[in-house]
Amino acid sequence: MRPGPGALRGHALPGAAAALDALAEVDGVEQTVVSGNVRAVSEIKLQVFGLDRHIRWQLGAYGEDADERPELVRIALERAGLTAAEAVLLDDTPAGVEAGLANRVRVIGVATGRSSEAELRAAGATVVLPDLTDTDLLVRLSQGPS
Repeated sequence: MRPGPGALRGHALPGAAAALDALAEVDGVEQTVVSGNVRAVSEIKLQVFGLDRHIRWQLGAYGEDADERPELVRIALERAGLTAAEAVLLDDTPAGVEAGLANRVRVIGVATGRSSEAELRAAGATVVLPDLTDTDLLVRLSQGPS
């Protein structure tokens, strides 16, 4: 049995749905999730907030796949059939930034969680955004350095 929408607290971050929609329009972009949560919980969290429609769940990596974040990123790269140079990781935690960098993945830090822009930069994020509201910028950054 899945919990109803009231069972999860929170809200979709401003710009999150628009960012996912904009990235889905980019030719060749596949979106997935790398999370320490088990896949079922990840699916529920995004579904409840209407953020699941572009996610290719089978390409992601989840808590049941590995305990360490760098290993989750490695597994997701393998499942997606991508090299590190072909991937971009968006994350809002220093640990997530470090996991991407440990796999040589370009990381865009997004200061929407408990971590500040300064903390994400210090962890080594390639670039840091204050939020997800500038979808045009996010799409350009996800396509690589200009």
